[in-house]
Amino acid sequence: MASGIWTTEYFICTDCGMSYTATKEQHPDHHSGSFDCKVCGSVVHAWTGFYDFFDWSSAKTAAPVFGKKRVTHKAPGV
Repeated sequence: MASGIWTTEYFICTDCGMSYTATKEQHPDHHSGSFDCKVCGSVVHAWTGFYDFFDWSSAKTAAPVFGKKRVTHKAPGV
């Protein structure tokens, strides 16, 4: 890892709603990668640029996502 600026970023899987945090670090050279949801396998975030992400973990709490209704499924006949 480079000795660049570190920030904590928050992500939500658009398919299942699982929340994650990751540390973003600035780099002098180009990096790319992606992170898949541990619950449903969908891509949570993909990146390319002069930064990298590491230390992915499940977020303890998630901020509300405005303008997006979470889908809930009911059993047939309920």
